[in-house]
Amino acid sequence: MYQDCVFINGTAQCGEACEHYTELNDNWLSEYNINGNSYCNGNYDSPKGWYRMFVGQTSAQIPETCVQDSRCGSYDHLKMTQPHPTQYNQTVTRYLCYTYGSNCYCYSSQSVTVKLCLGDFYVYKLQRLPGCYTAYCKILKQQMTA
Repeated sequence: MYQDCVFINGTAQCGEACEHYTELNDNWLSEYNINGNSYCNGNYDSPKGWYRMFVGQTSAQIPETCVQDSRCGSYDHLKMTQPHPTQYNQTVTRYLCYTYGSNCYCYSSQSVTVKLCLGDFYVYKLQRLPGCYTAYCKILKQQMTA
């Protein structure tokens, strides 16, 4: 079994990503948050590591298409530019595109590692966000079509 390690305060934290992740269940990061652009997420000091996303109690994912303006509590939204993995235990590197407001133009990007876990959920190896008003937006997880 492949183990991945991240360093938190100089100490290696190792484990299999599908079993050792942090839950990201802040509802203001959801596409269903229509309260406008009220958060400065760049100061949301989450360490690098593996995250599983939720909207309420339901598994969520980073969108592959643009979200509506004033959603997810931010001006800048991140969307994946390629599809999520489709095979269980498959780990892929994808690019996240920064889009601004209702403009779906990609003005910058960064890579993210994504894994599809048994139990039909994704985990993401996220990086710290670059600045204020940028969010890892979440949508409800799309059902697998096998």
